[in-house]
Amino acid sequence: MSHRPPLVASPLTVMVTAFSRLPPVPTTPVAGGQRAPKPTEPPLTPDSPMIALAYRCLRHEYRSLIERQPAHGTPSTPEDVHQSRIATRRLRVALRLFGALLPPRAVARLGKELRWLARALGAVRDLDVHSEALHEHLELAGAAAAQQLGGYELALRRERLAARDTLKDLSATDRYAELMSDLAMLLEDAPSPAALRRWRSFTVRVGAARYLKRTRKYVVKLGHELGSDATPEDLHRLRIRAKRLRYALEFFIEPYPELAAAAKATKALQDVLGAHQDARSARRKMLAYARESRKRHNAAPPEALAEWRLAQHRQAAQARRELTPAWQRFLAAIDLPDFAAR
Repeated sequence: MSHRPPLVASPLTVMVTAFSRLPPVPTTPVAGGQRAPKPTEPPLTPDSPMIALAYRCLRHEYRSLIERQPAHGTPSTPEDVHQSRIATRRLRVALRLFGALLPPRAVARLGKELRWLARALGAVRDLDVHSEALHEHLELAGAAAAQQLGGYELALRRERLAARDTLKDLSATDRYAELMSDLAMLLEDAPSPAALRRWRSFTVRVGAARYLKRTRKYVVKLGHELGSDATPEDLHRLRIRAKRLRYALEFFIEPYPELAAAAKATKALQDVLGAHQDARSARRKMLAYARESRKRHNAAPPEALAEWRLAQHRQAAQARRELTPAWQRFLAAIDLPDFAAR
């Protein structure tokens, strides 16, 4: 993405201005005193234009991303980071899935910049998850283990703070402001009358058959190719493909509510694979800390760290055991409806 001069004074102003460009959305009270958007757009049906669904998905995720931005000077909460990461992922999947219906230059530019944002969000979120898992482990392991792992916990805290500072600095850059502005420009008054005319014969039912069958095929094919000796890299690839399928299914639930069961089964598969990936990432981080400890202090890592690594090994093994039944449940639920019959 070319870095044009910022159109507004600050990233916060960009977000407020960009959000105001979207159609007004009445709000309804929700728990905690916050307010959530109440949809006013006409319901989507199988005969709706596919391009209308595409832009609605993008608009929904864009709003989710905007609403999770902290106020000026306020740090992001772990939940803000988590939900922002999800919204960014879903935006990327929507751009990839519906790219043929969208301006190609905008798709390429936004895909690149959202990947940049996703990496920064992912760095913080992964450390949040690891820190939470460590705290849960220490609550069960007792005070002696907590004392032994004090150095590791301190190193983890410093790494989390550094990652959060990087994310905070990122959100104050012109590049971030430009990304949010470009997203708003893509969605402003979209789809245009000309785009609706161009794609009028491409309905949701046609799009669902095309996009979902293809995405489902990728997941099923890869899953059938993997055996009990699948490498962690193989399982990670399956997780990514399952995640994309889940999001794609969720995009089409409004016109096809019966897809909710398939999306739920896909999420369950993704969760099992995610537990395996989290354990693997934690073990890598502990190994790196142990190597650094030996290098700096010429001392073996504490026994409690080895026990923590063993706990993560057991979690990964448990995830592998749960994978086969989760895969079978996924296959049983993933049969797609006859879209042409609706």
